[in-house]
Amino acid sequence: MQPLHARYPFFDAAREAVGELGASVPELAASGDPAVERGRERVERALTEGTTAPAEPGRWSDEAELLSYPVARVLVSLLSEEKAVEKYATAEAATAAARFAEDVTGDDDGLRSTTDASVSLPRILDEFDLADSVREERLAGADRNRSSGATDRDWYRVGVEQYLLLTGDWGEGWRLVNRELADGEVRIRRGELYGADGEGLLVEAVRRRVAEGLPFDLGDDRRTALEEALDDPLSALRDLLGERVAVGGIDAVLPSLFPECIDELLTRAESEELDDTESFALLSFLAAIGLDADGAAAFCAETTLGERQVRYAVERLGENRGAQYPPPSCETLSAYGICTNQNGHRERADHPLVLYRERLRETEPAERVDWREREPAQS
Repeated sequence: MQPLHARYPFFDAAREAVGELGASVPELAASGDPAVERGRERVERALTEGTTAPAEPGRWSDEAELLSYPVARVLVSLLSEEKAVEKYATAEAATAAARFAEDVTGDDDGLRSTTDASVSLPRILDEFDLADSVREERLAGADRNRSSGATDRDWYRVGVEQYLLLTGDWGEGWRLVNRELADGEVRIRRGELYGADGEGLLVEAVRRRVAEGLPFDLGDDRRTALEEALDDPLSALRDLLGERVAVGGIDAVLPSLFPECIDELLTRAESEELDDTESFALLSFLAAIGLDADGAAAFCAETTLGERQVRYAVERLGENRGAQYPPPSCETLSAYGICTNQNGHRERADHPLVLYRERLRETEPAERVDWREREPAQS
């Protein structure tokens, strides 16, 4: 196997490398292989943080990293949660997008970094059968009939058929009517190809590949055997899912009632960038209390969170995409230093949504002024 296989375990070559190693998931579990613990972490971070990158870079060997991918796919299937599958696939895609952008540096060779685990743009496009559909845009004056020449790496041209297949119902900004279209190609920015803000063509290509075939169609006997072999990591993930509270029924945006840990995140976001875990906690809370993508983008307009990042996250966290998960519990957030039991709020409730719902119930209807009904600012 190669380091590249560990970095991109959903590549076809990585799948072949797994087969060459010849280790089944039950065998990995029985031997206590580190790939099982890494697989559990992979799923846990997907569900709680929106990423599958290791919490401690460098902790796992390339082999453990590669084998953790099939372990994670089995664990997700055993959870029997459609929402978990969607959340997991989205997290794998977001992690891959960040790595794609990191690898394709735009150096003189134009297309890749220098590590053994890096990948070039042509290699990525070929992996997803996009080599004939995506190209760098020629700079003005360059000879379009030549096989080489000056290009503008900030812009790309995508065949309209592949563009439509990948973008689907992404929203107004992706509709063809709002795009430059010429000679059967759609013009897109670099970030829209790589998914710098979470939404992009390559992100979607990865998400679809990861989600393909999940959850596995396991017969009763095989499911029982796998559940027994993976009892410890599976129990830990089920306990994590057990933290969830009912999201339905909350449709009120009253910032003055936000739990202290969420309010602190919002305040910090106004002056500094949040990390992935912090962003997930804040945006999942906003999605859970009723803000749609437009509302969340407006609500976060004065923060360091990018509009595209906010829209992408809320659309995928919202019920309309069938993948809604509430923010993590205060116990989970405390493990990441986000919730420090500010003002002792955990004495009343150990989950942001539970506390918020209680505060809503205690507030007189006449005093509930929803942020969405605020008076427009005077110019």
